[in-house]
Amino acid sequence: MAPDLADWLDREIWKRNGTGEFRLPIPADGLLSDAPDEIWPGLMPCDLLPILGDSDGNWVCVRADANNQMGEMVQWFHGGGDWMPWGKRLADAIVFEAVVERLPGPRRRLAIPAENPKQNFDPLNDPFVHWAFEHQTKAIRELLAEQTSSQESAEVLLRENIACEAVRCELVQDAMHQPWASRLNGKLASQIGLSWNDCVSWMFDAGRMPDDAWNLLKEKLKLSDHDRGEQDWSAVETHCRAVIDATTDSARQIAWAWDLLGYAIERRGDSSAAIDTFRQGANASSFTDQAVRMNTHWMQQEAAKFSVARLQKLDPNRVANSKYLSSLLATNTQSCRQQVVEYWMDQANQATSEVQRHERLMKAGWDVGVDSFVRYSTLLDRVAEAAEAAGQHARASLANTHRRCLRNRYGV
Repeated sequence: MAPDLADWLDREIWKRNGTGEFRLPIPADGLLSDAPDEIWPGLMPCDLLPILGDSDGNWVCVRADANNQMGEMVQWFHGGGDWMPWGKRLADAIVFEAVVERLPGPRRRLAIPAENPKQNFDPLNDPFVHWAFEHQTKAIRELLAEQTSSQESAEVLLRENIACEAVRCELVQDAMHQPWASRLNGKLASQIGLSWNDCVSWMFDAGRMPDDAWNLLKEKLKLSDHDRGEQDWSAVETHCRAVIDATTDSARQIAWAWDLLGYAIERRGDSSAAIDTFRQGANASSFTDQAVRMNTHWMQQEAAKFSVARLQKLDPNRVANSKYLSSLLATNTQSCRQQVVEYWMDQANQATSEVQRHERLMKAGWDVGVDSFVRYSTLLDRVAEAAEAAGQHARASLANTHRRCLRNRYGV
């Protein structure tokens, strides 16, 4: 167990209440129970254990790794099951939450909350923030009190290796942001005769917008040409490469980084390198694509994954000749999930080691998801068995815990 997480438990920091968005800690006895109520079985990957929650069912979780350690922190969103790495330690995740509002970017969320989740946040007097900063370097401790610029704040976090994937996600959104985008919605687009899906594609890439569409928007929103903004695709490419380079575990590949890197390469005309990037990105879980925040969902009518949709445009023969890739073209969500699950279950049956079997079973459950809780019951049993056989006892224990939660909540 990481020293900061041990300290969180030993000093009973969890008995306090924070003031931030994730202010509700799970009591220690809850973490040790046979079937914690806070686990969302099936929807939540079975190597995650919730630690801190908000009031809407979203969680900061710790992930069990292959070495039987409780490793990285993950922010998990209940609305769609999306997840994002939030640092290597609980103290890092809390620091990120404390300073995220000071980072560059448009602060786009996965969903619009009913109320401001941070309206009472007081980081200078928050007990969790004070505890988290005790476990940081001097540079990070000074960050809370100093009035650094947004870019400087991001640079400090990256330099000190604090929640780097999450920080770079904010920086990518900043590099892609266009001022007019926050003022446009589907209703307004319809009023002026524009397809909302086209508008989203222009929010994603300003270069896709024709001049006549811009003139319509400019007139309706009373904009100037200066408001059109400029995207920094070079910065997008740099940040996405850094995220990918830092993610060596194939099971932790971050889809949004592969999607945007591939598109940035495609955009500058290197089709061969783009195809290779999209091919690798196609293997990342769809629960890591951050599609709403990155505006990649304009391609969802083409395929279940952005990288596969772009591959279909650039190299359709590769997609047609791959059972896995072609299954992701299925227009029916249920059919797509069934085909992808069957593919990974078949791959698991052909695995040459228990480690490989465990990886493929995890993909069966959390690549694009499973459409049946009954299916998850069988899958969780197999994941636990494979993890135990591979010597990954922490993951096996967690998978069994998720299995009990599934039985308690859904009776399967």
